[in-house]
Amino acid sequence: MTALEIVGLVAIILISCLCVVGIVILVPLVKLINRAKSLVSNVNSNLIPIIEKLNTTISNMNTEISSIVDITQSASSIIQQLEKIVRLARLLVTSPLVKIISTVAGIIEGVKKVASEKEEGSKNESSTG
Repeated sequence: MTALEIVGLVAIILISCLCVVGIVILVPLVKLINRAKSLVSNVNSNLIPIIEKLNTTISNMNTEISSIVDITQSASSIIQQLEKIVRLARLLVTSPLVKIISTVAGIIEGVKKVASEKEEGSKNESSTG
Protein backbone atom coordinates (compact mmCIF):
# COMPACT_ATOMS: atom_id res chain seq x y z
CA MET A 1 0.00 0.00 0.00
CA THR A 2 1.31 3.32 -0.99
CA ALA A 3 1.05 6.55 0.94
CA LEU A 4 -1.51 7.88 -1.52
CA GLU A 5 -3.76 4.88 -0.96
CA ILE A 6 -3.50 5.32 2.81
CA VAL A 7 -4.41 8.99 2.57
CA GLY A 8 -7.36 8.11 0.32
CA LEU A 9 -8.51 5.42 2.74
CA VAL A 10 -8.28 7.84 5.70
CA ALA A 11 -10.19 10.46 3.72
CA ILE A 12 -12.94 7.96 2.91
CA ILE A 13 -13.15 6.91 6.58
CA LEU A 14 -13.31 10.56 7.72
CA ILE A 15 -15.98 11.44 5.14
CA SER A 16 -17.99 8.36 6.19
CA CYS A 17 -17.73 9.36 9.85
CA LEU A 18 -18.87 12.91 9.04
CA CYS A 19 -21.83 11.52 7.09
CA VAL A 20 -22.82 9.26 10.00
CA VAL A 21 -22.53 12.20 12.43
CA GLY A 22 -24.54 14.37 10.04
CA ILE A 23 -27.26 11.72 9.76
CA VAL A 24 -27.32 11.28 13.55
CA ILE A 25 -27.76 15.04 13.95
CA LEU A 26 -30.19 15.52 11.03
CA VAL A 27 -32.71 12.82 12.00
CA PRO A 28 -33.74 14.47 15.32
CA LEU A 29 -33.56 17.88 13.67
CA VAL A 30 -35.98 16.80 10.93
CA LYS A 31 -38.29 15.30 13.59
CA LEU A 32 -38.16 18.59 15.51
CA ILE A 33 -38.95 20.59 12.38
CA ASN A 34 -41.91 18.30 11.59
CA ARG A 35 -43.25 18.66 15.15
CA ALA A 36 -42.90 22.45 14.98
CA LYS A 37 -44.69 22.46 11.62
CA SER A 38 -47.60 20.37 13.00
CA LEU A 39 -47.74 22.54 16.12
CA VAL A 40 -47.96 25.68 14.01
CA SER A 41 -50.72 24.17 11.88
CA ASN A 42 -52.63 23.10 15.03
CA VAL A 43 -52.24 26.56 16.53
CA ASN A 44 -53.36 28.11 13.27
CA SER A 45 -56.44 25.87 13.03
CA ASN A 46 -57.33 26.52 16.69
CA LEU A 47 -56.52 30.22 16.59
CA ILE A 48 -58.89 31.11 13.76
CA PRO A 49 -62.08 30.09 15.67
CA ILE A 50 -60.84 31.90 18.78
CA ILE A 51 -60.23 35.07 16.78
CA GLU A 52 -63.67 34.76 15.17
CA LYS A 53 -65.27 34.39 18.63
CA LEU A 54 -63.30 37.38 19.83
CA ASN A 55 -64.50 39.41 16.85
CA THR A 56 -68.11 38.42 17.59
CA THR A 57 -67.69 39.32 21.25
CA ILE A 58 -66.24 42.72 20.39
CA SER A 59 -69.09 43.36 17.94
CA ASN A 60 -71.62 42.49 20.67
CA MET A 61 -69.83 44.79 23.10
CA ASN A 62 -69.91 47.62 20.58
CA THR A 63 -73.64 47.09 20.13
CA GLU A 64 -74.21 47.15 23.89
CA ILE A 65 -72.06 50.24 24.30
CA SER A 66 -73.98 52.05 21.58
CA SER A 67 -77.27 51.15 23.27
CA ILE A 68 -75.89 52.44 26.58
CA VAL A 69 -74.92 55.67 24.84
CA ASP A 70 -78.45 55.94 23.44
CA ILE A 71 -79.93 55.37 26.91
CA THR A 72 -77.61 57.97 28.41
CA GLN A 73 -78.57 60.51 25.76
CA SER A 74 -82.26 59.79 26.35
CA ALA A 75 -81.82 60.22 30.10
CA SER A 76 -79.99 63.50 29.51
CA SER A 77 -82.82 64.72 27.29
CA ILE A 78 -85.40 63.73 29.92
CA ILE A 79 -83.45 65.55 32.62
CA GLN A 80 -83.27 68.69 30.48
CA GLN A 81 -87.03 68.56 29.91
CA LEU A 82 -87.60 68.11 33.65
CA GLU A 83 -85.41 71.11 34.38
CA LYS A 84 -87.49 73.21 32.00
CA ILE A 85 -90.72 71.98 33.61
CA VAL A 86 -89.43 72.75 37.12
CA ARG A 87 -88.36 76.23 36.00
CA LEU A 88 -91.76 76.86 34.45
CA ALA A 89 -93.60 75.52 37.50
CA ARG A 90 -91.48 77.73 39.75
CA LEU A 91 -92.42 80.75 37.67
CA LEU A 92 -96.10 79.81 37.57
CA VAL A 93 -96.34 79.14 41.30
CA THR A 94 -94.00 81.66 42.86
CA SER A 95 -95.04 84.75 40.90
CA PRO A 96 -98.75 84.60 41.84
CA LEU A 97 -97.85 83.43 45.34
CA VAL A 98 -95.59 86.45 45.87
CA LYS A 99 -98.36 88.73 44.56
CA ILE A 100 -100.93 87.15 46.88
CA ILE A 101 -98.63 87.37 49.90
CA SER A 102 -97.76 91.00 49.18
CA THR A 103 -101.44 91.87 48.67
CA VAL A 104 -102.41 90.18 51.93
CA ALA A 105 -99.54 91.94 53.72
CA GLY A 106 -100.72 95.27 52.29
CA ILE A 107 -104.30 94.58 53.39
CA ILE A 108 -103.11 93.66 56.89
CA GLU A 109 -101.04 96.83 57.09
CA GLY A 110 -104.02 98.86 55.86
CA VAL A 111 -106.31 97.25 58.42
CA LYS A 112 -103.76 97.92 61.17
CA LYS A 113 -103.42 101.52 60.06
CA VAL A 114 -107.19 102.01 59.97
CA ALA A 115 -107.51 100.33 63.38
CA SER A 116 -104.77 102.52 64.85
CA GLU A 117 -106.38 105.63 63.35
CA LYS A 118 -109.74 104.62 64.87
CA GLU A 119 -108.11 104.13 68.25
CA GLU A 120 -106.38 107.49 68.01
CA GLY A 121 -109.66 109.09 66.88
CA SER A 122 -111.59 107.56 69.77
CA LYS A 123 -108.87 108.65 72.21
CA ASN A 124 -108.94 112.19 70.86
CA GLU A 125 -112.75 112.31 71.16
CA SER A 126 -112.69 111.01 74.69
CA SER A 127 -109.99 113.48 75.77
CA THR A 128 -111.77 116.44 74.17
CA GLY A 129 -115.17 115.44 75.43
